[in-house]
Amino acid sequence: MKETDMKLRMSRIKYAWALVFLLGLCQFACVSDKAEFKDALAEGNAEYDRENYAEALGMYEHAEEIDPERPEPSYLIGKCYLAMADQQFSEDDLPGALRYCDRAIATFEKALAGFPGYSRAVQGKADALKLRGKHQAAYDIARWVATQSAFQSKKLIVEARQYSTSGDLDNAELSLIKAVAVAPDEAVPHAEIGRFYLRIGNREKAIEHLRRAYAINPGAPGVFKALLDLGAAPRYPN
Repeated sequence: MKETDMKLRMSRIKYAWALVFLLGLCQFACVSDKAEFKDALAEGNAEYDRENYAEALGMYEHAEEIDPERPEPSYLIGKCYLAMADQQFSEDDLPGALRYCDRAIATFEKALAGFPGYSRAVQGKADALKLRGKHQAAYDIARWVATQSAFQSKKLIVEARQYSTSGDLDNAELSLIKAVAVAPDEAVPHAEIGRFYLRIGNREKAIEHLRRAYAINPGAPGVFKALLDLGAAPRYPN
């Protein structure tokens, strides 16, 4: 009887130590995962600050895999897509910019579905929708210009786009100024140069030419929306 009790006691002791060991392993794994999660976010943030958005995206996705219960990675992934959208816009790849805006919106919506009320995702989605509207307006202008411009101004606009794509913004601007000069009373060249100035961040010039395009043709696609986004929509008399 005593021997049986001793064996039972030893068995319980072994079980207790095994349980302690397993709990220790779990705790160690949790600490390890937490450290890896923080490292992934930190590395992603560093890549983001260096404007290496693809690399940052990879690190944020890795962090999300480590701890899918945390909301931060989904927000940062959406933020990455927004930066990539702006990058495509600056390179005059308007369809690409729109695609990245859509990815950002979808990511923020996913974040809100998993973490309702997450304020950063709410703001992120609002920013993404606003940016998409801006890029959509520029895209609408570009498509309209391509179909409506007269031969001489169209030739100069195509030339400007080629310069712009290759990164030669000075010659792109010069070609657009020439396009406006040969057709000053047409909405198309004003809309195109306004879109160009919008893309490079010259707000004053963008407003000037977009307003001129709108005055000539109020139905020009994207022009009113672009002015609205710039806070420069035309005022109407009471």
